[in-house]
Amino acid sequence: MIIQGTETVLLKTWSDAHYHQLYKLANNPKIAHNLRDSFPHPYTVHDAKNWISFNQKFNPALNFAIHHKGQLVGAIGGERGKDELRTNIEIGFWLGEPYWGKGIAVEALQLYVEYIFEKFPTLHRLFAQVYDFNTSSFKVLEKAGFEPEAILKKAYIKNGQIGDLFQYVLIRPD
Repeated sequence: MIIQGTETVLLKTWSDAHYHQLYKLANNPKIAHNLRDSFPHPYTVHDAKNWISFNQKFNPALNFAIHHKGQLVGAIGGERGKDELRTNIEIGFWLGEPYWGKGIAVEALQLYVEYIFEKFPTLHRLFAQVYDFNTSSFKVLEKAGFEPEAILKKAYIKNGQIGDLFQYVLIRPD
């Protein structure tokens, strides 16, 4: 089902039809390098099936397949905060390498923000954390209206390297 879209980018709920496309697209060490270690690498058919099955139970959905010109090109989604942080959602996104640098991520992120604010009236704060080396994601977030909020010094270890985590935020407009 299409949730949000423009002429070029669509956000669709995950379906069984995505299995074989997802694992082929996601099985790239360059994608895994920019995401949390919980993102599997290598990314297998089994990983794709688990991800899709996990997401099919949510209504309304929080995680989506990004489509561009009829093709699965990536994913976008979020995790709601718990307890006293329940007005927050941490967001994340990725695109398959052939689709980098084409403006797709910015458009998908703008659609996602619109969807979240429409479907989840109690969510007031969207944020994303980005590794210091991932300048492309900094640009995507800024173009989509997110602002730098904090730098968490020496906050991550990735592939044996310790670095700073940049946090971006977008607050629901009044």
